[in-house]
Amino acid sequence: MLGIVIRMLGLLLCAGLWWWLSMKGRSEGIPGGMIVFLAAHGVLLVAAILLAKPVAGWLGDMTANLFMPGARNDKPQPMYSIPEGRMAAEDYAGALEAYAELAAAHPGEIAPHLRMMEIWLRVYRDPESARTIHANALQAIKGRKNREKFAAAAAVILAEAGIGPGSEGGV
Repeated sequence: MLGIVIRMLGLLLCAGLWWWLSMKGRSEGIPGGMIVFLAAHGVLLVAAILLAKPVAGWLGDMTANLFMPGARNDKPQPMYSIPEGRMAAEDYAGALEAYAELAAAHPGEIAPHLRMMEIWLRVYRDPESARTIHANALQAIKGRKNREKFAAAAAVILAEAGIGPGSEGGV
């Protein structure tokens, strides 16, 4: 961070010096001001050298990200095909089990918990079990932002069913 600040101050100094030398060279005229005018452009070269490393690094990082994925893709991705296949086959108990395994294996994922709530509400019409999934998910999901996203999505699912996260109403 300090390196960036120093580079920016250097660039500002070079810009100011270039402007001052350019104006001084123009005011002195062609024979005497030519050396000052050339010095001003030498200051531009120094500014370009100061700017070259961060720009090259930024462009290199952008290009590298096209061919080499970052750390976000280092971990195994959740496999939703098994529980979704069981849902399509109307094996809801098997889908609940597969979603529970998926939620345990990937604590940052909110979708398995939401799908389990939907199964309990829409298939089994059991709001109490859906509330239990909701409460357990709020404890199990890793990361504050993930928990907030889950709470918002779960509130929509529960509201569609006509119940709130803590209410005693039925479906």
